[in-house]
Amino acid sequence: MKKIPILLAALALCAPAHATPGFAPLEKVRAWPVYDSRESGETDLGDLCRMARLPCGVVAGKGETLKAPAGPIAGQTAGAILDRVLAAHPGYAAEMREGVLFVSRPRDACASALERPAAARRYPVRTARVAAWMVLRASGWPALADAGLASLAGSAEDARYLNVDVIVHAGPSVRRTLDAIARGDGRMLWAAESDGKSCAGFRFENWRSPQAIDKGSILVSVSGPEKIP
Repeated sequence: MKKIPILLAALALCAPAHATPGFAPLEKVRAWPVYDSRESGETDLGDLCRMARLPCGVVAGKGETLKAPAGPIAGQTAGAILDRVLAAHPGYAAEMREGVLFVSRPRDACASALERPAAARRYPVRTARVAAWMVLRASGWPALADAGLASLAGSAEDARYLNVDVIVHAGPSVRRTLDAIARGDGRMLWAAESDGKSCAGFRFENWRSPQAIDKGSILVSVSGPEKIP
């Protein structure tokens, strides 16, 4: 398989609500236009990520979909859509973390669990979603990861995801590693489901058109730990 190495080392400092050097801060992203042909309609966080072309991560309550009521879409900004989503779900907050839009509730148990260190190793070339499942399997959620992998219907199932070659060095959190994979893919949303005690489930979305099976891969190298200034 042909490899197209693109180093995505996560070495910059990052803190909640603060910009990371090299990545657009939330204040700038909020002004981005969204791209959708609909004049109006219902939206959710996945729609926002698709329309603003953002990699995203979210930790939401079990069974909770971060959906907003119908409203204008065409001509809106990412900030306007994001505000609509957050207004419909009090208690959630958004921030940009190293180029990834991340939404969660403060002090959520699942979000806290995802701050544990990811298993440091190389995860050879797989689609971004499969790579994320493999990181989760090695980092504390083997049963959920095995169930997720078993549910996939072969190579055609992941045709929308790019291939990634993931190297996790000692230190980065699971959340930060999932963010790096989503950023490497470019059009991926990872979502964790919180039951109030830990993470009870995971899912992934992608809005890219199906790709050829024999495509190149992107190198995702994650270093850590993340430092708060």
